[in-house]
Amino acid sequence: MPNTIKTNSLAELVTVRAAESAAYFTVGSKKWFKDQLVGKRNGQTYRFVIRDTAGAYEGLAADLANDKISIVEREIPLTIRNFRVLIETNAIESVTDVDWDPEIAQPNGQKLANKAVKAIIDSDFGKVGTCFVGQGFAPMSRASGHLASITTEELFGFVDPNVEAILTSNGQQFVPVNAPDMYSKGLLGKFHGAEYRSQRFFPSVNISTGNEFDNGKVTVTSYTAGTNYDTIVLGATTLTSSLKKGTPLFIEGVYATDTVGDPTSMLHSFVVLEDATASSNAITVKVAKVDMAGEGTKDIAKADGSVWTAATIAGLKVAVPEDGIYYMGIVRANGAFEFETLDKLDAAGADYEKVSVEGLNVHKNSLVDIEKMTNYTRFDLPVLAGTVEPRCVAMFLIK
Repeated sequence: MPNTIKTNSLAELVTVRAAESAAYFTVGSKKWFKDQLVGKRNGQTYRFVIRDTAGAYEGLAADLANDKISIVEREIPLTIRNFRVLIETNAIESVTDVDWDPEIAQPNGQKLANKAVKAIIDSDFGKVGTCFVGQGFAPMSRASGHLASITTEELFGFVDPNVEAILTSNGQQFVPVNAPDMYSKGLLGKFHGAEYRSQRFFPSVNISTGNEFDNGKVTVTSYTAGTNYDTIVLGATTLTSSLKKGTPLFIEGVYATDTVGDPTSMLHSFVVLEDATASSNAITVKVAKVDMAGEGTKDIAKADGSVWTAATIAGLKVAVPEDGIYYMGIVRANGAFEFETLDKLDAAGADYEKVSVEGLNVHKNSLVDIEKMTNYTRFDLPVLAGTVEPRCVAMFLIK
């Protein structure tokens, strides 16, 4: 049941209800770029900067020819996006005893949060370093174990509700976590050091490739770096399979890196961003962009720490998980995700109110059409959100 809230502010009611449904934004995120948002506008894409990490070398003497002595920066492109709801009521509603919270705030606050969360999950999809696949708690345990080995930050997880159902049917459950009512919506509990919440906007993944990917039959024909995504062409003597959105590709010897660009023991997961079907024994898939060359910012590396290039990835063997219908979740380290909302709205009118709850700034503008005797109340949620450190995000698939 929703919490009981005593307030005369409709804007505050809507904001509280939105915050209850926006844990994906507010839990385990940081405001990395808050000081850079002054003067920024909705709909624009901005490239924010994080520092690269210099190489480490053995010995007392500096080798000016080979030691890295310059500072390199990594750019993170994020777009400010506005989400809105418009509520229309009769101008005499105030005398007809409308119950604002259940009739207006609860459905519209949730609708506003749902729209924003789904849109960011879709645009952010595939920005992960690793993927773990299997049954029961094993993939989740491996995901949190991997992240715990590369960062000391607190871990937070989000899972498709079907994952909880599968675990429950196997007699497994999360360890309960106490939380205030407002922040407990969707909270499942803790497991292996991570706090988990339900997130229903992850797509399920249907992997059905038969044995076409077995025994290294499929290899990378080409790898092409793009502006918004990278493209991998896969080929084999016989290849007729379809690869669904969310399918992880594991390329032989291409390892995920830690937060300073050194290799881990886990293969990097190239997540398919769109459904793709083979044609003429080849299949072309889109995957999230990876940094191959940055000393401290590279996302992939060889076992010895040296860099991969698009040319050297060509010809490597590719594997996918065994066939089945999988449900998805992620674990991310605290701060791997950026979330904030604009403090000011350019379109603020005379009847304007801003309310902040749990990091959400919701902007309310109202006007009255006297001729129609109608109130129009608009709520805006301008969001800057997205993954800024994919190496600290692990995906898992459970069936």
